[in-house]
Amino acid sequence: MGRNSEKDPNRPKRAQSAYFIFMGDFREKCKRTGEADTSNVTEFTKLASIKWKNLSEDERKPWDARAALDKQRYEKEMETYQPPPGMAAQRSRKKKDPYAPKRPKSGYLHYLEAFRAKHPELGHKEIVSKGAEEWSKLTDDQKVPYNKLYEAAKEEYTAKLQAMVS
Repeated sequence: MGRNSEKDPNRPKRAQSAYFIFMGDFREKCKRTGEADTSNVTEFTKLASIKWKNLSEDERKPWDARAALDKQRYEKEMETYQPPPGMAAQRSRKKKDPYAPKRPKSGYLHYLEAFRAKHPELGHKEIVSKGAEEWSKLTDDQKVPYNKLYEAAKEEYTAKLQAMVS
């Protein structure tokens, strides 16, 4: 079952941003006048984004106003919207306890930390890619020290969690 199959088709459409409203207007204008080719989405989007960036605050006001109206429309429709049974109006994430202890670093992350210390000249991307490559070449016996660091950190984490609950 796909992500979209769970959506209610009667749910109000989200409000569009000023930029999206501008894009729609610009696309229509280009279709009418032939100012730009709208069939190549990538090229058209690049052209439209450059035009949007070059607009002053005053020139953007009409689209900002339309976006504000659309936002009001959406909020008003959401006030009266009742989702069908079995569908939540909006999924909310479980709030994270700000006082909860941080989860322990895996053995791999401990290895990357040591790898970074050995290779301070490498940038972040190189450390991650070369570190992953080296980690995959290590035998299970070579990974033991890093996994032991993880196990120790995991025990400490579990103890802190238990202390919070009690």
